[in-house]
Amino acid sequence: MPPVLEGKIAIFGAAGPVAVMAADALRPHYTLRLCDVQPLAERTVEQSAGAPLPATAIPPHEERRVDVTDYAQVLEASRGMDALVNCTVVRPHLQPAFLVNTIGAYHVAKAAVELGIRRIIHTGPQLVIAEHQADYWHDFDVHDDVPERPGSSLYGLSKYLGSEVMRRFAEVHHLEVAAFVYAHFRPANRPSDADGSGLYAFTTAWEDTGAPFLAALRAPATAFEQPFELFHIASRLPHGKIGGSDKAQRLLGWAPEQDFSRLWHRSPIVQE
Repeated sequence: MPPVLEGKIAIFGAAGPVAVMAADALRPHYTLRLCDVQPLAERTVEQSAGAPLPATAIPPHEERRVDVTDYAQVLEASRGMDALVNCTVVRPHLQPAFLVNTIGAYHVAKAAVELGIRRIIHTGPQLVIAEHQADYWHDFDVHDDVPERPGSSLYGLSKYLGSEVMRRFAEVHHLEVAAFVYAHFRPANRPSDADGSGLYAFTTAWEDTGAPFLAALRAPATAFEQPFELFHIASRLPHGKIGGSDKAQRLLGWAPEQDFSRLWHRSPIVQE
């Protein structure tokens, strides 16, 4: 399939901060359909310190109320689109988590197949250094393609299953799915945390969050070495725990601009 250089994009979970950054990056280049179960104007509380809040859609962009757990609504919202972006998530509640994180992913993938849409961007949490008992926490240079270790958390398990749904649909129906995974976010200019905890080994600057979506839509089909490609979207940090965003740079041509170096780089001491 050729890259999606123009056209219409539906973003599900558009009220969330990752989706907000995606919309900001895509808005100048595409016509967006911003889909969420709640009106965007009602999201007025930051998910975390410095997390972006959504803006209401201004024509030609549009906003639509969509419950991703309802396939008919997802199918109708996907109609006429050239690509789909799935940023939906529920974290703490058992039944809604599986309905949104797993069944919702199934609905988005199924709608893409039914409508002949080939490219999807799917989002979720990194599952390689999450719980520290049976993952890669004690390893270094953990790359994007190691087997995920979802642990026992509701969030991790339900999103892992949604990711596997996307993987199977991509393989069976010849889709091009870019899966972006994250851990911690913070503004690039935010000072050190008061407790001295510093930067988590898998941290992304909010300022770097939107550009990968544009890169994934514009990437040629050859960028997808597999129908489902998972990407660590993270800043390059000195911990050396993960491979940063090396795969995203190699396949999508995107690299993070922020590295938080002011938090971990000490200026040389000048002797007088």
